[in-house]
Amino acid sequence: MAYLVLARKYRPATFADVIGQDHITELLRKAISAEHVAHAYLFCGPRGIGKTSCARILAKSLNCQDGPTLTPCGNCASCQEISKGSGFDVIEIDGASNRGIDEIRTLRENVKFSPSYGKYKIYIVDEVHMLTGEAFNALLKTLEEPPEHAKFIFATTEPHKLPATILSRCQRYDFKRIALKTLVWSLAEICQKENFTVTQDALYAIAKAAQGSFRDALSVLDQISALSERQIEDSDVYSMLGLVESKLLFDLTDALQSKDCSRALELLDAIIDKGKDIKQLARDLVEHFRNLMVMKVGGKSLEKLVDYTAPIKEQYYQQAQNISLPEIFRALDEFIKAQETGRVTETLRTPLEIVFARLTYSNNATAQTTGFSSQSTNQRSAAALGNELPVRSTSRVAPTPILKDNRGSVNIVDSHPESSSAISSEATMVLEDVPVASSSEPITLEKIQAAWDALTYAVSREKMSLATFLQEGKPAQLVGQRLTIAFSKDHQFHKETLDGKDAKLLVDRIFSEKLRCQIVVEYKILDGAKTAAPQAHEPVIQKALDTFKGKIVSKWHNE
Repeated sequence: MAYLVLARKYRPATFADVIGQDHITELLRKAISAEHVAHAYLFCGPRGIGKTSCARILAKSLNCQDGPTLTPCGNCASCQEISKGSGFDVIEIDGASNRGIDEIRTLRENVKFSPSYGKYKIYIVDEVHMLTGEAFNALLKTLEEPPEHAKFIFATTEPHKLPATILSRCQRYDFKRIALKTLVWSLAEICQKENFTVTQDALYAIAKAAQGSFRDALSVLDQISALSERQIEDSDVYSMLGLVESKLLFDLTDALQSKDCSRALELLDAIIDKGKDIKQLARDLVEHFRNLMVMKVGGKSLEKLVDYTAPIKEQYYQQAQNISLPEIFRALDEFIKAQETGRVTETLRTPLEIVFARLTYSNNATAQTTGFSSQSTNQRSAAALGNELPVRSTSRVAPTPILKDNRGSVNIVDSHPESSSAISSEATMVLEDVPVASSSEPITLEKIQAAWDALTYAVSREKMSLATFLQEGKPAQLVGQRLTIAFSKDHQFHKETLDGKDAKLLVDRIFSEKLRCQIVVEYKILDGAKTAAPQAHEPVIQKALDTFKGKIVSKWHNE
């Protein structure tokens, strides 16, 4: 006897044999019991989950010699012919190869004839979305008002491609992917019947690779059982499917978390030497850190969201305790970017190696955006609250100095060395979002006044309008932790806006963070208050202002 693959050998024969689709089989059973069987059904869903099998079972239930029945006998001529796909009354049509209008015209002519020996003439059209528009139009009238003896069962993986006129004439049933635990249980039962010895990890690996498709899972099991001589280990599954063992993923994550780039690169090389698919490795790393995120967020209460055996779930829980959530997010971002880069490069190896270097490089210059660093570069502080703000130097191209602002605009200045040096220092000053005081220094009004530009710039990073209003006032008094900002009578609107609840909370928070002490800001209109007088500019700047009759719009904004 020719060998019969597991996917055909264990095809469901009754509704009770269908796994993972209880919401469908229960409705069909009730319809048969109540004799409310519709004339047209549409079965939708991914591949390998039981659409065609349910169509055949429904046909058996209707045409069985004992039917309509919920449990077809499987022995009568009708049931056996349906199982073999050779029945005269149950016609299976492949929509991909019979998609034209001529085939549908033939169907319309044949549907008029009564069944040979069954109660119904049933048409099962697989991949019905492949029919042409003309074929669908030719089918409309027959589908809406078929003969009493005719039933139509359509199956498709892409229901969105069907015309609305077809959908409205059918009862639609949406099949779902089979749950991982259900697949594992079914595979274990089949392995027991076939006398296969298989580990639990191997079953989980097969079920995960099948992605909810029972047929795919059986195909993988069939192939591995032939290679492994009825002794199936998890290593066999990982080797055949190109998957990366869980242990290697945990070791790789440990190396990244401990910032051991050398170890991470060695593990990557070992994984590639084993013949693993590097694209699959990238996907496995994304899933691994996703599982760490779940365990970090919900702990063991969310372990059901991690599709692994109990011992591996425990490993995830333990590893999640040693890594912070921001580190997990950074790793996920980097691995996803590497996958996108891999689509335009010849290999994904180099992008992954770059990611490993970024995640393990502890230099302060890159730790904020790419590293697994627990210290942020925002913890850098200025040495004093005076005018010693961070300065970014610019290079000068002889003979004329060229300055660039943050948007890339180019300004050519006077070539006089002294004035060039001065304007370079003034024009390239950048008010970074860093603290302007250390916690050990006492805060005085003079220091706040000296750092006023840095404070208002920090506010501009979150709300520009409030920073603009603050620039119209000036720090007038500091009593304890209460800072008074004075405005002139001409700026009543500015004062009232800043006094709003949300605005006050925002300014208080930012000033407290920058000054490293709790600050409560209040605003007052003072008769003698004036907007801070413009500071004297360098001669070359003043000369340019006088020549073009310009004015300084802003010297603290970082654009």
